[in-house]
Amino acid sequence: MEGTISNQDAHVLIIDDENDICALLQEFISLWGIKSESINEPLSAIDRIREIHFDVCLLDVCLEDINGLHLIPKISAACPGVKIIIMTGHADKEVAVQALKLGAFDFLEKPFQPELLRHALCRALEALEAERKLKKYVEDLKTSQAELLSHKDRLEFVNEQILDTNKALSVLARNIEQERADTEKRIALKIKSLVIPSIEKLARDQKLANYKPVLDLLIHQIEDLTTGFSIDSKIFSALSFSEMRVASMVKNGMTTEQIAGTLNISFSTVRTHRKNIRKKLKINNASYSLRNFLLSKSRGKSSSLGWD
Repeated sequence: MEGTISNQDAHVLIIDDENDICALLQEFISLWGIKSESINEPLSAIDRIREIHFDVCLLDVCLEDINGLHLIPKISAACPGVKIIIMTGHADKEVAVQALKLGAFDFLEKPFQPELLRHALCRALEALEAERKLKKYVEDLKTSQAELLSHKDRLEFVNEQILDTNKALSVLARNIEQERADTEKRIALKIKSLVIPSIEKLARDQKLANYKPVLDLLIHQIEDLTTGFSIDSKIFSALSFSEMRVASMVKNGMTTEQIAGTLNISFSTVRTHRKNIRKKLKINNASYSLRNFLLSKSRGKSSSLGWD
């Protein structure tokens, strides 16, 4: 007789109205390292099955008070998943077929060798273990699927929040840009309405006639500030104050000689400023007119082609 069966946690119930057979079966099963118990009263077996979970049930068909076949559905209902092995002393194939249809797992004809019982128990426990693993896989799969759906829902929610946030940020950016533009317009309007008239008044004063060119230049520069030329961030950040003054005069059509006379500096200094302006604004091609370039920036267009 072979050794123990691998599934040591299995629990077998024997239902037979003959005590000697129950004792013999229990003896064999214990030798294989499996726990078992027997019941002689078939009807009380159902109550016992409800109390304790059994893995395998050895059921005799020819019981004194009831046909064992009638117990198969009751046992299956009381202990779902239990493997029922039918035992009978009659070589009746119809009984075997009916038992299998009712849910029995296997069929043993009395008298049977211990090895046949052992083989039937091994098959039943292996099938039970496979079913339990499959059930666990299905449950794990359902859990994973539920988690994936949950993650999907959360991702969709986060995506919606991101889209809403992006829309809100876009609206905010447009509002900020509009507010900036409105603020610049208000500042330019106030400068034109308050500062320029005051400077023009000073320029008309005969006592300040010597400063009229400077005052006129100051008016031109303020007009540049209020018309958008000097607000160009690339030009404003690239040029120094002196270069900005020269650039403003160049844009307004003044020659090198006129700029030198107005600012009371040498021709070479003006030419140096013009050279530095072209270099900082990256006007590398000598065929591009500095004035046309500055005018295009003032109007928001690309630089024009021409001669200085």
